[in-house]
Parts: sequence; structure tokens; C-alpha cells
Amino acid sequence: MTITNKHIKKATLVIFEKIAKKSHFKILRENKIPLDPEERAECLKRKAVWRFNGSGPTSAVWKSKDSSGKITYITNTHRAYNTAPTLKGAIGRFHDFIKGTA
Repeated sequence: MTITNKHIKKATLVIFEKIAKKSHFKILRENKIPLDPEERAECLKRKAVWRFNGSGPTSAVWKSKDSSGKITYITNTHRAYNTAPTLKGAIGRFHDFIKGTA
């Protein structure tokens, strides 16, 4: 098979399309909004927190709001992330899976 300009153009377009698409996690992160004080308190109460050297506990759950107004709760490490439509669900996913990937 001979590689032609047509093949090169098609391959280039495929590569650019993959580069241009943002990952689901990046989109969630770009739409991040702060937790309400009640939500943060619930995370602390249910021990869905990260503890860093010398600092107090930090919530392991955050939330994102898309253009339609839908809220998604996220918990993540540098290795994995998980989403849930409710705070309770995200806290459960933190304890069931995400905490073990830290």
C-alpha cells in the first residue's frame, strides 16, 4: 500500500481530534464550584477527608456544575477519580475505592 497525501491528511485529522477533545475529568475540573458549608461539614463528619502534614482535614469530595446546571460530586486521587450525583454517593465511593488508590 502506498501512503498518499490523502492518508496523511486523514491521520493528521484523527490526531488533532484526539488532542482537541478534553477528558471528562478536565471538563469537571474546569467547572468546579465550592462545596456549601453544610456539604463540607458532612464530609468532615463522615471522615471523607485528606490529611496533610500539619494542616487540618481537607474535604476529599468536590463538586462541579455543568452548563445545564447539573451538579456532579467528585472524589479523586492522582491515580483515579469517581463521580456521583449525590454527596452521599461520592462519600461512599471515596471510602469504597478512592481512598485505597492514594
